[in-house]
Amino acid sequence: MFNTSLFFRRLLPGAVCLSFFIFAFPALSQEPPETDSPTESPDNQADPNQNDSEDLENPELYESAPVIVEGDRRGRTGMKQDLPLREIPATVNVIDAEELQARAADEWIPALAYTPGIFAHQNYGGFNTMTMRGLDSRNVLLLRNGTRDDTFLLVNSSPMTSMVGVERIEVLKGPNSVLYGQGAMAGVINIISKRPGRAAEYEFSATGGSFGTRRASVGATGPIGTESLRYRVDAGASKTEGWRENGNELKSGAATIEWDITKNHMLTLFGATSYDVFETDAGLPRANNTFIPGTNEALSTNYLVEPGVFRDNNYNTEDDYLRSRASQFRVQLDSRLADFLKLRAFVAHNPQDYYYFAVESLSISQTQDRTIERDHFHFETKRRPFQGTLELDWAFETFGLEHQLLTGYEYHWIDDRRRRRFFPGGTSTVDLFNPEIDLILPLPENHTNATQLYQQLHSGYAQDIITVNDQLKLVLGARYDIWLRETRSDTLFDLNDRITSEFGTSDRSIAKEITYRAAAIYQPVKWYQAYAGFSTAFTPVTVLDINRNKLSPETGEQTEIGQRIEILNGRAAINSAIFVARKDDVVVQIQNSPRRFAQAGKLFTQGYEISAELNPVENWTLTAGYAHTDAEWKSFVTTNSSGEVLDYTGNRPRNVPRDTVTAWSQYKFDFGLGLGLGGRYVSETEGDNANSFELPPYGVYDALVFYDWNQFRFQVNWLNFTDKEYFVSPTPNPTPAAPSQIYFTVSGKF
Repeated sequence: MFNTSLFFRRLLPGAVCLSFFIFAFPALSQEPPETDSPTESPDNQADPNQNDSEDLENPELYESAPVIVEGDRRGRTGMKQDLPLREIPATVNVIDAEELQARAADEWIPALAYTPGIFAHQNYGGFNTMTMRGLDSRNVLLLRNGTRDDTFLLVNSSPMTSMVGVERIEVLKGPNSVLYGQGAMAGVINIISKRPGRAAEYEFSATGGSFGTRRASVGATGPIGTESLRYRVDAGASKTEGWRENGNELKSGAATIEWDITKNHMLTLFGATSYDVFETDAGLPRANNTFIPGTNEALSTNYLVEPGVFRDNNYNTEDDYLRSRASQFRVQLDSRLADFLKLRAFVAHNPQDYYYFAVESLSISQTQDRTIERDHFHFETKRRPFQGTLELDWAFETFGLEHQLLTGYEYHWIDDRRRRRFFPGGTSTVDLFNPEIDLILPLPENHTNATQLYQQLHSGYAQDIITVNDQLKLVLGARYDIWLRETRSDTLFDLNDRITSEFGTSDRSIAKEITYRAAAIYQPVKWYQAYAGFSTAFTPVTVLDINRNKLSPETGEQTEIGQRIEILNGRAAINSAIFVARKDDVVVQIQNSPRRFAQAGKLFTQGYEISAELNPVENWTLTAGYAHTDAEWKSFVTTNSSGEVLDYTGNRPRNVPRDTVTAWSQYKFDFGLGLGLGGRYVSETEGDNANSFELPPYGVYDALVFYDWNQFRFQVNWLNFTDKEYFVSPTPNPTPAAPSQIYFTVSGKF
């Protein structure tokens, strides 16, 4: 029987987006008139790998020209329009393929390690999370080639596959709900894949190193019979045993086809898949007393965990695992409909499944000597998102003012289904000082409860870049979102996970939100630019409070003032910014097993950032960055599951370092030898919102040596070469970072 409700709620909006593909094709036979500025720029004609339609509105998959100065780089994440970074009224960091290669960044966390103002780390041995400008990852929107990945929004962390086939990562800091909608309160991170080239090219990379690490990747691109039809494929696999028996095995592949239907129309097909297995990590048991009695002064690093516990102890079991399977599918059409009008339309589907069974909490037994009591958590998640986007980019003039107007409609729905079971503390035990990764008594394999989340979002937005004169530009934008959420929770029993009753608990809510932005960009001289901007954001809440009541959407706003300076004929670029942000109706987790949440109150954050990129002489680059963040709970009063009132007002939020410093220097001699040296500093971070313990500050140094010979590169990376001992995460327990590591890589392009 035809399901009318399903059609109107899920399929009709998607069909509307798809129809734009159909309706656009009649226009293919009626080309816009020829102009003096064709889509293929003269600069690109000399490069056989450059796309003839470079200035088509094909965001996130464009080809970047090689540049020196940061401000000359072009990025679309900041404005969804192809603009130099100097014309974006916000802080944008770009991590390109050369940087990823130089730092042997095979995974997401090391890829972001040298970005100031970001504290990225891994919880439970496989779930990546972060804070940006004082806000956690629920407030950071993750994009994959411009397509939403709402995993952070839903669960605050996510398994991440390797960086195989990634061209660059663009990081936009500050609220950007006007262009991206829900979740973009702290910023946006866009992971962008490599594009097909017009000339045949092949590449490979092989790495071996510390802790049994082995990595391999291959890539190929070129025309398919004609330059108007191009392909690219990438594949890779890696495996590491881990320094604490907390290794992983990552496998991924991606394929892209680009077709220049005509000079003014391009169709892109993209698909990717990954299957990753992680050995989970519960960290180390925390000491019972981490503060000097009667003071707020923390004890030394050695007493963050129980004295006598070795850093390489592992308290997990052989039964623990995290398995993640994810895919990406995207169809995109880019068209120049007229000299003043471009169209971009795409539909995307990014399904993800992951399965988890692991030890989480570790507590020192009060009844048995030198014994750790463990709890366990078992769950599976199946997530099915769909996104359809239509955007029109207009260029026109009114009253002597030039306008670049972006208008768009976005439809997004997601079906998220989870089944879980909690095993309370004391379910299993292990020796405190001599733990062995053991087999535990068989635990029930069935789940005890199931939840289903259905979320639907309709959005309309507009942003206008107004050129007043050669020195001044204004940016005005607004967005209207209608958000529908339906949740259901059921109790399960027996190994078949059958529902005990057809009567479960359910909830339905609708939220409507308007967000906006305003900014000004002033460039009195060629080498100096200043900007100021104000923007708002919102994050709908997909969890319930401790009494299973729905929570209000989180809202926030930010003001940012910055400047960019380029001197010495473009060999030096300095960017700086100050910001003030506020977030209201903040949702926090107040209980772990089972997870329960509360709407705590208000969070205030302010700070400043500065970064510099220098090229003192040819083949020598210096980059450095510093970020300072003051974050404080202006209001945090709630009640936990025991009825205890929690008042954390005035505390610092967890996982927010006050200061981060990064620096990297790299030089290449004319005969092919290259050297690199870098360092990172992270100040102390609070381990929880109660500020009951903190992770000590640390500084880490990395080194690079490489030799380029013909089409080959031979590279050695020495990470943490001072063998610094430090902790990277407080969740679920203090988790130590890896010691010194050495990796050897051979790569080539043909």
